[in-house]
Amino acid sequence: MRWPRREASGADDGWTSEVSSDLALAGFLFLVFVGFTLLAMGPLVSIDAYFDLRRPPPAWVPVLHVMDRIGQRAACLPVLTLAVLACCHRVRTWRPAWLAVGAVLAVNLVVGILKLSLGRGQPEAANPSFFVGGMAYPSGHTANIVLVYGLAAYLLGHYRQVGRALRGVMAGLVVVLSATMVLTSLTLTWHWFADLVAGLLIGATVLELAIAADAGLSVPALDRGPVHLLRLLRHRLSQALGAAPAPPIPAPPVAPRAEEKHPS
Repeated sequence: MRWPRREASGADDGWTSEVSSDLALAGFLFLVFVGFTLLAMGPLVSIDAYFDLRRPPPAWVPVLHVMDRIGQRAACLPVLTLAVLACCHRVRTWRPAWLAVGAVLAVNLVVGILKLSLGRGQPEAANPSFFVGGMAYPSGHTANIVLVYGLAAYLLGHYRQVGRALRGVMAGLVVVLSATMVLTSLTLTWHWFADLVAGLLIGATVLELAIAADAGLSVPALDRGPVHLLRLLRHRLSQALGAAPAPPIPAPPVAPRAEEKHPS
């Protein structure tokens, strides 16, 4: 996980080399996902079958069920919400909130489309085939782990300007949670091994796209709340329909985004 170092930029500096590198990395991760999916349809089937051979001891199951919750939205979204609130309070802007909402909706939409399109069978049916109407590939839990916890760490690192040591701890925590999620799902035999890796790749891809959007989109409306956006949309809609334009909506003052300082 990389932590952006942004200098002060003007209104026309949105598409910087940093944005280009984020988009390039997102594209590379998606290509890796495509290649990995092709392998999962053939050579990796034997590996998936190997990890699906054993069931966990009954005494482990309650603990594993608790561990599995780290990838559920009911557990990870409150963590992201707290990070967003801390960042919005720090910089007096709604941008972190809109970024989080867009990224979470995007990852769930992408995972849902891929599950329906690829239709891989579940391990409980002992059928690793694709296009059989299943919903196993990719894993939504591992995608949530990387995207949600990774985005929380990114927002705190960029908007709260935490130190390098804490950034390293947060990045390491995302890695540990990802590995825990993979091992838990494998032990419970709820997913094939390839499903879990594919979920990590999708989550990382959407995370890089979110970071690129944060750096490249210079949209003042994103700094304001939902009420202002709704009024702005209504104003634009009335103009598009040819109605008499509503009086201009005064925008509340927004504090400038804090520049990130790095310890020497």
